[in-house]
Amino acid sequence: MLQLIRDVKERGLPVIFISHNMPHVFEVADRIHIQRLGRRATVITPKSHSMSEAVAIMTGAQDPPPMVA
Repeated sequence: MLQLIRDVKERGLPVIFISHNMPHVFEVADRIHIQRLGRRATVITPKSHSMSEAVAIMTGAQDPPPMVA
């Protein structure tokens, strides 16, 4: 699945990948839309945040950073 995502991205097409498997998400994502309680909490990138921070935002243990437009 991850190779298919890479192949599609290389062709310049957008991919939406929904997963709780954070190592996979961080491996292929350019942007990560974090949902919490059915709402978008924030958008981060693998370069700006660690997996631990992403999980903390998802669970409510950490406040989400402000979203950049």
